[in-house]
Amino acid sequence: APCALQLTISKVNSTMRSALCEVLKMENWYVIQTKPKKEGEATSYLSNKGVEIFGPLIEAFTTKNARMTKELKPLFPGYIFGKFDLEQNYPLVRWGKGVKCVLGFGGYPVSISEEVVQIIKERTDGQGIVRVKQNFNPNDVVRIKTGPLKDLLGIFERWVSDNERVKILLNLIGYQPAVEMHYSMIEKVA
Repeated sequence: APCALQLTISKVNSTMRSALCEVLKMENWYVIQTKPKKEGEATSYLSNKGVEIFGPLIEAFTTKNARMTKELKPLFPGYIFGKFDLEQNYPLVRWGKGVKCVLGFGGYPVSISEEVVQIIKERTDGQGIVRVKQNFNPNDVVRIKTGPLKDLLGIFERWVSDNERVKILLNLIGYQPAVEMHYSMIEKVA
């Protein structure tokens, strides 16, 4: 009986070893930490080498000299997702231009679930930009966050045709002028 048990254990260990080898040979998603502000460089380099890269972006709005500018920034600054075969492509990824390291545990890269990446991808548009949905409804009280009308309260009236601009009614003494502005300039008042 001990010999049969030994044979069964070695068979299980052999099966586990082969299953582990199969996992290592598969392409999985990993989180790649980039050097500061080098997400684009790492993405370009690894993509050209055949590694599937996903670096979601988000629109950031800034006001300079009374002008609003839209800028695309990484959703996760300093990090991108890469899908590759760890056994075959790890050195290529680890030592790639703009790459600092592949995140892991105990010095060994750890893959992330395909579902995690898929959920983020579902929230992006065709250009990989995550669109933050604004839930402004008619008659919501809003506050202007930036610009010459900063801190004034108003009432959200409607979205204007291009879906990036909104029309609000300002609460001024005895007068409610209608003003159009970019949605990023206002926030709901609780």
